Amino acid sequence: MRVKAIRQKKESLQQFLRRFLTRFQKSGTIIEVRKNMFRTRKMNERRKWEYRMYRLKIKSFIEKKIKEGWPIEKALDMAKRYIQYIKYEG
Repeated sequence: MRVKAIRQKKESLQQFLRRFLTRFQKSGTIIEVRKNMFRTRKMNERRKWEYRMYRLKIKSFIEKKIKEGWPIEKALDMAKRYIQYIKYEG
């Protein structure tokens, strides 16, 4: 997305630059450029499977703890802390 700014009459160079830079930041061009600076790798099958198992383990653990009467925040905190000991039954 291009950003155009024309210097107005009786406008100082500093004020013009400030106005241009704020317009440039609000346009979202910086975020796009930074996002495209580095190539992100696609997830391979093993990584997808591990990520899926991580989510399913945490989901099942939280559901059990909610049934026991635990608050969601504490259940999530416990699930993240003890993820390697949780076994997924499903």
